[in-house]
Amino acid sequence: MKYLKLFFLALLCCVCLSSCHLASADADEECVFIKHPWFFGHGGVDMEPMSSGSTWCVWSTNKEYFKITPQKHEEVLDDIISNENTPLDFKTNITLQIVQGKSPVLLQNYGLDWYKNNIKETYCNTTRYYVSQYSPFDLTSNREVIAHIDSMVKKDMIKYISNLSSTAEFPIKVVSVITGRAIPNAPQLAEMNNTAAQIQAKTTQDRRKEMEQSRESAERQRAISDKAYQNEMGLTASQFIQLKAWDIIEKKKGANIDVLFNADGTDKMWNIRK
Repeated sequence: MKYLKLFFLALLCCVCLSSCHLASADADEECVFIKHPWFFGHGGVDMEPMSSGSTWCVWSTNKEYFKITPQKHEEVLDDIISNENTPLDFKTNITLQIVQGKSPVLLQNYGLDWYKNNIKETYCNTTRYYVSQYSPFDLTSNREVIAHIDSMVKKDMIKYISNLSSTAEFPIKVVSVITGRAIPNAPQLAEMNNTAAQIQAKTTQDRRKEMEQSRESAERQRAISDKAYQNEMGLTASQFIQLKAWDIIEKKKGANIDVLFNADGTDKMWNIRK
């Protein structure tokens, strides 16, 4: 009889130990337990998550893990129509964070697929709405426009989550929204590059014209100054030209210079060498 009791006690210990499993959580996550009693008691989500460490639980208890650090959710949006009816592709992402200690609430109210079922579609549609208000050029090169889109999408998503929480608590914080620059297809990219080249060519031509006008103005002003100097000194045109020639010779030391004093007389050509 004694040995029979020991046998049943050992059997009971084996059953108890084999009916348990270890659950552990890292520092950046919470473990949520879902209880499924075998015979009696209440099941459902345990509203006290395990945030770190480990514990033993019976086999009838399931567990789910939730990251409580900010998590990035990336989306690829194809063929968003700009305000010029041009289809563009985007890579965008929204970073969300579960409120610490609230992962059981999230699981109970919205399930494991809370992002897919409650965030993804609204986020994509909101991004499409704001993107469609701008031109392809702004969406590919204007940083202020992209920053404004990010700001508006984030604002609307915060409002949307707040509205969800008014019905059933949705413990999610919007950390950031980043809308990447538009990705045009090959024909659109070629057209945009052509437009950019034309803009650059016009800018170069305008700059060259400004430089020529500036040089013309400077030459005209120098001529006016020379004429004023000639008149002030009482010099004839020939005397003034000779004076300018010697001025050139003095400034160009070491140069090899031909100076023409009189266009009608070749004997007035002087060669000044080093």
